[in-house]
Amino acid sequence: MSDDAFVAALKKQFGEAFDVLAAAVGTFTDEQWAKGSSPYIGAGRATAHALVCAEFYTNCNANPSARFGKGIWQMEDGDVPDQASLAAYLEECRAMTMDWIDGFADGALAETDEYGATGLERIVYALRHLQHHTGEVFAWQKSMGIPVRGWE
Repeated sequence: MSDDAFVAALKKQFGEAFDVLAAAVGTFTDEQWAKGSSPYIGAGRATAHALVCAEFYTNCNANPSARFGKGIWQMEDGDVPDQASLAAYLEECRAMTMDWIDGFADGALAETDEYGATGLERIVYALRHLQHHTGEVFAWQKSMGIPVRGWE
């Protein structure tokens, strides 16, 4: 498989992962969304964490939590960003991720970073992390009787 085909496949998988999470955002009542506990328990906190980490992995942003004025683990229910804000942030993270993946063409997937991880390892970890927290959001939907989007 060529690097171009591999990059296209990665972008497709990330795009579908973001689509699934995007479908979940907006399905909760405001109370259901914000309800939870530290560090990442609850639909809003799990979504915010998944997106902050997507920004971190794609841009190596050392402090993406600054976007919310505090770390997600420090938030009370009233501090959790609302669904509309996180839906918009999700689209920003989607764009950042696609740009990041585009930068891995021409053999860069095999190059190692300062921690010894290859580009491929970083991409796979970022996708696995996004899917893990999307699964948590689905679990919150199911526990609250909210229909979940089917797997793609």
